[in-house]
Amino acid sequence: MISKLKVSINPKIMIWAREEMGMNIGYVAKKLECDPLELSDWEKDGNNIPFSTLKKVAKIYKRQLSVFFLSVIPKKVKKPNDHRNLAGNKDLFSPETLLSIRRANRYLETARQIENSSYWNEKYTWLANFNARSSTTISFKATQLRKILDVPISDQLKLRNSEEAFRYWRSKIEEKMSIFIFQFSMPEDELDGFSYAFDEFPFAIVINGNKSSQRKIFTLFHEVAHILRHTSGVCHTDLELQDRSAIEFECNNFAGKFLVPENNLEVAISADQIFELARKFKVSGEVYLRRLLEENKIKKNDFFILLEDVKKKSQSFRRKKRKSPISAIITSKSTRGNKLFDLVMGAAFTNKLSFSTAADILGLRIRSTYV
Repeated sequence: MISKLKVSINPKIMIWAREEMGMNIGYVAKKLECDPLELSDWEKDGNNIPFSTLKKVAKIYKRQLSVFFLSVIPKKVKKPNDHRNLAGNKDLFSPETLLSIRRANRYLETARQIENSSYWNEKYTWLANFNARSSTTISFKATQLRKILDVPISDQLKLRNSEEAFRYWRSKIEEKMSIFIFQFSMPEDELDGFSYAFDEFPFAIVINGNKSSQRKIFTLFHEVAHILRHTSGVCHTDLELQDRSAIEFECNNFAGKFLVPENNLEVAISADQIFELARKFKVSGEVYLRRLLEENKIKKNDFFILLEDVKKKSQSFRRKKRKSPISAIITSKSTRGNKLFDLVMGAAFTNKLSFSTAADILGLRIRSTYV
């Protein structure tokens, strides 16, 4: 019977798959309900593994079962640089975040499979505007980006709320810059998002789907700043973090200047006024208050007094509970973005991808397989 079948695999792949998920032997053994020494033995020789257990291992590591029978270890996924200020936890990621990095990598590889490098190079000609002006001010770069996105401040102010604003900015960046924007569920206190921008086009931005819409918007443009600098980064955009690196400070500064331009700043003298003005730009009260300080429109003493009031008022706001997705298609587009969804569907209809591969990439499948 298949339940009693035992198999032999490449033990190095067993180790590789576990390490790529950021899991230790004790954690996996507990999930498998087996002795850690038994799992350790499988990683040493790869022999006499119950087939039913190997299927559970594949599920835990989010891998296709066939991977464990390969003779050569697959390449490790290249990870963005860690710009978070987390002391001893720097460069350590949860399984959810490591899976998100893998998924982003796979989706970008799929995009390169569908369209060749010439196609993507043409889509990124806008980047030359920033290469040639690397010494220009952050404010100038923010102005240049508005021109590329074709979004005057008047259009931004017309958006009804931050949820609509996030969808709007996401669509504009994907359309005008060909940057894919993915949204995955990751631990809320671990990171806000990351940019996936290495040597080869296209690039991607990954947003933590567990964050508020205002935080997502700020993170979106923080990561755009990384891409303008030709840097990849895993980021925590918290404005309160101390000893922030120069790169992170600059990317936060860029996001603030883009979302709340200096010419549109209005002075506020109370927390209520700050939140009223912040809602116009679809940013948090703290972002707006810090923009006032950055542009010398408020004194430091007043800033720190107002900051305490803003923090207290922010804590009183309750985030709306997420509604259940209406359909698998909406879920797929929310996670992968319209750009990847349309690209993959178009490739399936033009025979650049099989329908089964397209369905797997978009999560529109009856039988689960993993990236």
